[in-house]
Amino acid sequence: MVNEAVTSLDKAVILSEIASNAGAIMLANGAEVYRVEDTIERIIRSKKNIKDVDVYSTTNVIVISFSFNDEIHTNIRRVKSRTNNLYFINKVNSFSRDFVNGQYTLNDAWNELQKIKKDPGQPYWMQVMGSAISSAAFLLMLDGNFTDMLISFIVGLVSYIISFQFQKAKFGFFLVNFIAGIVVGVMTLSFRYFLADIEANKIVIASMMAFLPGITLTNAMRDLMSGDVTSGLTGATTAILISTALALGVAMPITIVSYFL
Repeated sequence: MVNEAVTSLDKAVILSEIASNAGAIMLANGAEVYRVEDTIERIIRSKKNIKDVDVYSTTNVIVISFSFNDEIHTNIRRVKSRTNNLYFINKVNSFSRDFVNGQYTLNDAWNELQKIKKDPGQPYWMQVMGSAISSAAFLLMLDGNFTDMLISFIVGLVSYIISFQFQKAKFGFFLVNFIAGIVVGVMTLSFRYFLADIEANKIVIASMMAFLPGITLTNAMRDLMSGDVTSGLTGATTAILISTALALGVAMPITIVSYFL
């Protein structure tokens, strides 16, 4: 067990960078604001000679301030894009517990965080299959038949692959979800053209399950209930915009087809 005290300004800077990087990884992967603030504060307070710790976070900015040798040290970190990935949140949670328990030196902790940042996470094929299987499974809950389930599996798989490519190209979340909705609508209409007996409404609903902002909305409610009004309202607004983008995307091809047919 390591119990390394902060004895110089250089070490204080490293501690600040460790805390801000850990918080940024959590925030970028969908962690609640109060969880991010709590993790950062625990990391900083775990070292001696650190006083007056203050942490403020919104959904895209982290501000850290603490006192060392009667000097104020401040660190600001901007998080430009967010997603939902519990894999990295779990990684940082485990890291922060080990750090607080004294299992890392400052340099070792920094190196461990760099490994987490370079970690590719869950394999791409697993994410795609997860989206497809969740779409098919949800259709069963809607009393769909085997044909509908198979179509929902295909639509969920293809729509996730296409939306992932747009997300990877750094398109905004509204456009990504709008395109996902279009893909779901177009593919469902295409299948219905050849298979008139399918339940198109159920397929559309089931295929959009992987895109619905359930985690975003839940985190927003938890932030609101914990007193983080700004972050809560921002998260709720984001969830509404995502839902709107999906609805508009699905409605557009359906409306066009209905108009011409």
